[in-house]
Amino acid sequence: MAWQLCDLDDVFDADPPEIKAGKLATLQLFAEALDIYSEGNFAEAARLFSECWRQNQGDRVAKIYWERCQSGLVSTED
Repeated sequence: MAWQLCDLDDVFDADPPEIKAGKLATLQLFAEALDIYSEGNFAEAARLFSECWRQNQGDRVAKIYWERCQSGLVSTED
């Protein structure tokens, strides 16, 4: 699968207004979680992604990253 860069507007345009509003409300938190995730600190990133998900149950991307953090935590504990 090939990845393409896209504008933030492209990501949000597909969402219903209430999901889009929730994502915008947690954008800074999500960006911080993503930075921490990229550093490999899965426990802290999971906490932040979980907070994004708690605030906006429609944010599937936050949930996917939370699940990835959980997988990363399990593999680093082995």
